[in-house]
Amino acid sequence: MNTTESSRFRFVVRSAEEAITVLREQLGPRAKVVSVRQVEGKGLARFLRAPSLEVIAEVAPETAPAPSPETVAEAAPPAPAPEPETRATPHLVPAPEAGFARLLRAGGLSAPLVARMQGEPAWKGWQSLPPGDAFMQVALSLRDNWQLRSPRSLGRRVAFVGSPGAGKTTALCKQLAADVFVRRSKAVVLKLDLEHANPDDGLVVFCEALGVPFAREIAEVPELETDESLYIDVPGVITRDAAQTAQLREALDSVSTTSRVLVMNAAYDAEILKHSRAWGEDIGCSHTAFTHLDELTHWAKLWDFVLPPAPTPLFLSTGQSIAGDLEEDVFNAVLTRTFPVPATSIPLAA
Repeated sequence: MNTTESSRFRFVVRSAEEAITVLREQLGPRAKVVSVRQVEGKGLARFLRAPSLEVIAEVAPETAPAPSPETVAEAAPPAPAPEPETRATPHLVPAPEAGFARLLRAGGLSAPLVARMQGEPAWKGWQSLPPGDAFMQVALSLRDNWQLRSPRSLGRRVAFVGSPGAGKTTALCKQLAADVFVRRSKAVVLKLDLEHANPDDGLVVFCEALGVPFAREIAEVPELETDESLYIDVPGVITRDAAQTAQLREALDSVSTTSRVLVMNAAYDAEILKHSRAWGEDIGCSHTAFTHLDELTHWAKLWDFVLPPAPTPLFLSTGQSIAGDLEEDVFNAVLTRTFPVPATSIPLAA
């Protein structure tokens, strides 16, 4: 990241240790904490779990080493002869967004997404409509974009990957519970280690409760039946660490994964999510899953990560329970938290 100005990022974490992990692994050595605010849960949740921490961090610009006086003297070109007339270069100031575009930006839609909508032939007509009708047209446009994707099925060997603290093991458990309880499917869980250990935590207990076979080595995985899937849990990977990424890719190739689900903490800043998505594309992720939605204020930023050409969104996780709080209707979930129109009025095509 080459910057000439400081950049600020906001993210929500469970503990100071997780905040340090995000600073080190996602933002780099130039990041520093600007402020920390405790965020209480809502309703009964405030009594059932510890409060979260909202962290504002700043990444200082890169600074090049000052050249020596000798280098400056050698590199300096001869002074040009004065010209009869000099004209100052005009300073161009971007025009502020106006009207409906400003309203969409205020609602949380990103500048690239709004610019994309402004390029549509119907944009001028939307601006002349009452706000409610205009929002409806934008929602219909989002639906049309959503349907440009051909959803990908998960296949039979599915790995859940992500950075430390993203919630990938919890996401795996939620998918597993939905498959076993709701869809009555069969599954096997494999927990792999890389060079660093991948503790069992509660995953082995959860599998025992569901009656799902659990393996710690590839050799322990039984031969899959026709209607049985293998879910693979791996350690969190520092996405900026090329060596760890290479180890992960090798491990996933060794078990012949058919799908790789990138798990992302939705409460993180959009720039951090963009980096995670790029990393996921690099290792061949076919699907995404978003966690910590209960801590997200502006859901509209998710459009940049769920619309094509982004990988197929698998689900949104809106709580910490490993057996529930799973929203698989991603389009309508994000839509109802973005625009003041009922989701039922924007039906998806069959």
